[in-house]
Amino acid sequence: METSGQAFYQTAKGHYYSVEIIQIAVQQVINCGTSLRGVEKTFELYVDFCEQGTPSFSSIRKWLGRIGLYELNREKEYRSDWIFIVDLTVELGTEKALVVLGVSQQLLEEQVFPLKRGLRHQDVELLALEIMCSTKGEIIEQKLSELTKKVGRPIQIIADHGSDIQKGIKLYQEKLM
Repeated sequence: METSGQAFYQTAKGHYYSVEIIQIAVQQVINCGTSLRGVEKTFELYVDFCEQGTPSFSSIRKWLGRIGLYELNREKEYRSDWIFIVDLTVELGTEKALVVLGVSQQLLEEQVFPLKRGLRHQDVELLALEIMCSTKGEIIEQKLSELTKKVGRPIQIIADHGSDIQKGIKLYQEKLM
């Protein structure tokens, strides 16, 4: 749709930039792996064509943060074929983040195995992200049990050999028996 020779751009509510600009910026980061400052520089190439100017890296970071917050809070599908991938991040001060990614066995069998490829970030879903002051096995078991109530019981749990995670998984498995 064009008005008086210029392209019509729909502005997102509460935003200065058009939906199209936001989408292009986010896709450059997610699909192309471009850094936030790299995306900002890319837009500078087209500044003559964009009435709204160049979005800053901090604006792009906020857009990605909003997408991440949505992804964390949206309801996940309840399935009987989840495979949990569990890990603890490096310390963030005195805290660690427990991350649980999920991939369905169905997706593996239909999309990953036939192509004989590894998992990509598009294949997994962020099922849980929990900032924890203590990573004792009992707390990890509790978090896995809470997650199971929301998304279903996993058919497999994959984790490294960290003692806290291994203890939490063992307690979780014992509780299910």
